[in-house]
Amino acid sequence: MRTSVTPGVIVQTTDPAAIAARQPDPPRGPAVVPEASRDEADNLALNLRQYGSRYGGNPTGTNAEIVKALNGGNPQGVRFLPQELLRLNAQGELVDRWDTPYFFHQMSAQKMEIRSAGPDKTLWTQDDIIAQ
Repeated sequence: MRTSVTPGVIVQTTDPAAIAARQPDPPRGPAVVPEASRDEADNLALNLRQYGSRYGGNPTGTNAEIVKALNGGNPQGVRFLPQELLRLNAQGELVDRWDTPYFFHQMSAQKMEIRSAGPDKTLWTQDDIIAQ
């Protein structure tokens, strides 16, 4: 049972929903992201750098076009993506462990930012995982 006090009024309730509604939200700290997810993004970035070293620049295009280039659709048919990183959705896009497509941002011919939306599945929030 919980008692709430307003000057001049005392109300008691045993309704759990009413009690929960009056509880303040706990403070939120920084998002916690599994280390394996960071390692996965770092490994993907490493594979992109290897592609860039071999061909003089990163693959360009959409997520699916970049995946195609990394997975053998390049001049020498070299596969840069190991099987454990090759998680694709129905559109042929590389997805993170939360089944959200990675976002590839071409920063220069030799540098690409890879962004996972993280556990909340929303890009550009504090739990995003970023690798270069």
